[in-house]
Amino acid sequence: MITDIKHKHAGHVIIIEGQAFKANDAGQWDLTDIWRTLKLPVKNGPAQWRTKQAKRMEAMQNLHSSNGAGSWATKRATLEYAGWVSDEFKDMVYDAFEAILELPEVALIVADKMASLGNDHSASILKRMTFNDKCQWSSLGHRNTVQGLRSAIAKGNLTEAQAAALAARDGLRGFAK
Repeated sequence: MITDIKHKHAGHVIIIEGQAFKANDAGQWDLTDIWRTLKLPVKNGPAQWRTKQAKRMEAMQNLHSSNGAGSWATKRATLEYAGWVSDEFKDMVYDAFEAILELPEVALIVADKMASLGNDHSASILKRMTFNDKCQWSSLGHRNTVQGLRSAIAKGNLTEAQAAALAARDGLRGFAK
């Protein structure tokens, strides 16, 4: 019996400078493809990355180089490689990986997964940040009052659940469905 097990990042796509790069079934990105496609300098080719950090990534199984077939890297090693190329490139690659969290529905799924793994504090921070980013605070008026929350619901700026969460957070009494 053959079991087809894919890595959690298998098939994930990152966009760097408008170019899409997809992870293989092992959840690794081809650094050689990234280097060639983005026309990075020859001195920054993955084969030239021979630093202590690159060796550490190989030892940790985060980086795999094969003669002529490219250099395959996990998300972590891809970020490390980007940092070796330049600070600006590292920022660009980091932003590409984080872009998926800009979608609130994805961020909430990630937060739920974090909570299921026991990272409740980080999950609650992510949920709060997602809510804060989605909410049109300026249109809420006096959101720290029950009347302000009810007004925000009536305007369609808050759902009942969001208003209840704010009321609980702010210790407002008298706000119930």
